[in-house]
Amino acid sequence: MGDESQEPRQKDEEQLSFLQRLIALLFGGDDPERDKRRQLKQIATDLSHQRFKFYKPRSGEALGGLAKFFFEVYRVLGPAQALLQSSEDSNAIKVILIESQHSEQQAAARERFTEEAIRAAARTMLPDQLVAEVKDAVGSYLSGFDSVTVKRINDTYTLIQQLTAFVRFDFYFMLRKFDSSMLEGAYSQTPRLEPINAEYISDDIKDFLEILLSLDFGADWDTALDVLQQYRSVEVISRGAWKKLLGSLSSVARSGILVQMVQHVDENPQYTPTVQAEGFRIVESQLNALKTEVEGFMQKVMRELRGHKVEQAAAAVFGPGQVQRTKHYTEKANAAFAKQMIAGFVHTEAINYLAAFLLDYFRSEARQVVSDLFVVRAKWSDNTISGQLSEAFYATLNLAEEVEQFDQSIGEEGELGVKLRKASAPVKENDAKTARILRQVIRDIDERALYLIKESASNLIVVGRVIKTLIEDYGSKTPEIITNWKELEAQSTEELTSQLTAIYKKIYHFIQLMQMFVKKR
Repeated sequence: MGDESQEPRQKDEEQLSFLQRLIALLFGGDDPERDKRRQLKQIATDLSHQRFKFYKPRSGEALGGLAKFFFEVYRVLGPAQALLQSSEDSNAIKVILIESQHSEQQAAARERFTEEAIRAAARTMLPDQLVAEVKDAVGSYLSGFDSVTVKRINDTYTLIQQLTAFVRFDFYFMLRKFDSSMLEGAYSQTPRLEPINAEYISDDIKDFLEILLSLDFGADWDTALDVLQQYRSVEVISRGAWKKLLGSLSSVARSGILVQMVQHVDENPQYTPTVQAEGFRIVESQLNALKTEVEGFMQKVMRELRGHKVEQAAAAVFGPGQVQRTKHYTEKANAAFAKQMIAGFVHTEAINYLAAFLLDYFRSEARQVVSDLFVVRAKWSDNTISGQLSEAFYATLNLAEEVEQFDQSIGEEGELGVKLRKASAPVKENDAKTARILRQVIRDIDERALYLIKESASNLIVVGRVIKTLIEDYGSKTPEIITNWKELEAQSTEELTSQLTAIYKKIYHFIQLMQMFVKKR
């Protein structure tokens, strides 16, 4: 029973198979080549009905109408090729475009953090005030870039890139295939419009289609042209001619004739142009670059301000001219470390000033007054104050010796110098372990230097505070701290007030100098 039910079904399938073979025999069926020929025939028919007479399917010739089309494009865009040379990566275009979209508030904020504005503000503001002013101006400027503004800038830049790519297409190279006698830049000389084998320009048309079909024909091109005009200080492309040309380009693109030409010439009905539809986003990167630029300039200005203050404070302590007291813990020594990609000593400038102050001034001039008169000969009504002066004074003298020994120890034969040589000798390229050892030795030396700076400053502050108290006591009608001022006057070679004031000012300015280095770190 089962076998009988299968027989009608098998007969139906055999009849269907026969009909399918008959249809395939008559009409070609799934034969790829036959289908391809049929498509090419249809493309040829479509081309013959195109209103643009660019191509003759029967002979495979590119006609004079195509040459005329490309020459009209070349006539409008050719002069701009030199003007837009290497413009696709121009940062100036990005800056001009972004500035063209500033609101009044943004433009005002931008003026507050130009180099000129920052330098002008630096002459009247304290460093902290300057930093706050620039930070506020930058914040106000950046807040004006809302999503609408950002999109408008990015879209305009995309148009500029599309136009630049279009302008830089080698129209002249293609036109010479129609007329080899044509001269480059001869925009008034119409080339011979004779037909040529379209195979010669098939690849050129493919390249042209990639940029043609990426153009946004309906976009606002005026803003893009405004930016390019400002960039080159001249009208890059005639606006009237460009708008008229856009209409012609749009018509050709919509007609599909160039695509059909390539399909027919290459016998590839499946050909589809690759469209360069890349959208550019420049705002974020440009604003980040601007912030980095401002931060870098601010750091430069702050270094200059600090350097100027250091010079002023150093001049108040040591007088005009350079001060060089240390021999081994120096910036010069860092040159050797730099060759090994090591940062080097940190506190060289501060230690140099400290050594000069303690060894050349405090241990000599200041000692004659402070020690000989007030520690040894003065009679104090309050031993607490005299004890503070004595302890701080002699501690500072000891530190002067330590600073001198510290610098000497870094010499080749010194204890720290030997450590440095041992740590430096094996450091080679990519030798991370030995480099870490050297960095640790340098850090240990820097920590010792910082200790000497802070301890010296701490003790000098005490000495200065007591000296200020003595100046006030000596100037009062009824001195209370020193009971033998008359005796001290007789033993002093100079007027006491002027000597104490000079010492106090030296210590005051020196402490200010040291604070600049300690705060920096």
